[in-house]
Amino acid sequence: MPDCVLDSCCLINLCAAADLHRWLPLLGFSWHLPSAVAGETFYLRWADEEGNRSRQAIEVQPCIDAGILAECGVESAQESELYVQLAADLDDGEAMALAIAKARGWLLATDNRKPRRRAAEMGVSVITTPELMKRWVDLNDVAPGELRAALGRIRDQARFVPGSDFPLHPWWMNHLVERGEP
Repeated sequence: MPDCVLDSCCLINLCAAADLHRWLPLLGFSWHLPSAVAGETFYLRWADEEGNRSRQAIEVQPCIDAGILAECGVESAQESELYVQLAADLDDGEAMALAIAKARGWLLATDNRKPRRRAAEMGVSVITTPELMKRWVDLNDVAPGELRAALGRIRDQARFVPGSDFPLHPWWMNHLVERGEP
């Protein structure tokens, strides 16, 4: 399985899509979670029937304990130097994820524009949430209603809808609109 290092934005979106413990293995990657990303606090947003809003903390430790997510950190002088350089321009989690992806030849999962641009400049392959969702559909027997529900949860709980410059933007929007909600 190809190695993929997660940035926090994709991690949050994948948590919103479905049960991370069950879902990550269905995507066909060996998942790596940088310590700077693991140290961040993640929340999903919820609203009850009356519209009362709350936040629910995301727990990644069960996925780490089960071996679904492997924690990683900068290990070599090359990674450390690159991390420091990138941290001047990116958030710590983004910088560490990109430094590790570059040094180890791994895929980077991120949705944020600046890390995507820097990765392209550095020759690092990137996969975005829309591409991960399409991969899920292509590799698994996913019913259209299940896909629409997952995209709706990402929109509502993670507050993510891909911009028009994202790969697969039309695909995403077509499946979300089928749900009857723009």
